[in-house]
Amino acid sequence: MGAAVRSNGIHPRDTSADAATAAVPHNDGMNDHESAGTFLVIGGSGRTGRLVVERLLARGARVTVAGRRPGNPPRGATTATVDLGRGIDPALLDGVTGVVVSVEPPADDRGAQAVMNHGVADLAAAAAKAGTKVVLVSQIYITRAHEHPSLAGIIVARAAGEEALRASGAPYAIVRPGWLTDAPAGGARLEQGDTGDGRTSRALVADATVAALFEPAASGKTFEVFDAPGAQVASWSDEFASLRRD
Repeated sequence: MGAAVRSNGIHPRDTSADAATAAVPHNDGMNDHESAGTFLVIGGSGRTGRLVVERLLARGARVTVAGRRPGNPPRGATTATVDLGRGIDPALLDGVTGVVVSVEPPADDRGAQAVMNHGVADLAAAAAKAGTKVVLVSQIYITRAHEHPSLAGIIVARAAGEEALRASGAPYAIVRPGWLTDAPAGGARLEQGDTGDGRTSRALVADATVAALFEPAASGKTFEVFDAPGAQVASWSDEFASLRRD
């Protein structure tokens, strides 16, 4: 298929365009009428992460762009240096409403395990203690690594990170986009079970990710999202409510 993994899914080269839980008060989501909140976007300088940051800022949220090299964030955002492969300072989550993880995994298996498995697990543990919601941008093929043997190490690491997040006790949602493109956001198709395939615009990933942060109906759910021209999302809350919990 000639693909390369990019910052929160798969990007084809030829494409252009309950005990622990009960003990902690959780921010499972917020209504649009409530305060926009404070968010940490790990990988917020990437092509998809930056779109997430922009959407959060447009809602009036306070946003910190975090990463090994957070770069120049959109106006209104702050930055923090975070390397998931080296763990995370729990203090970063003080006062934080939600965290988005939208990072490019290292190409080598050891690095991918350090970031996408152990790094996500450390973050999830800290988020569980803080009661902070985590939205993890993952990818399709999580249960089908054998279909892409050249990417199997990265996929296996992502799968372990997903499972660590589910088991952590933190409120969460996991977004699995398909083959990433830079096309404008159009309609959307949500699925579960990791059996589908297709393309997903980064703009749609950002829309789904931000909606999953704010909508309680997304909590505790893992879903795939694909472009579906003409299938406009009238209500993300309704879309998420139709999904089964993990």
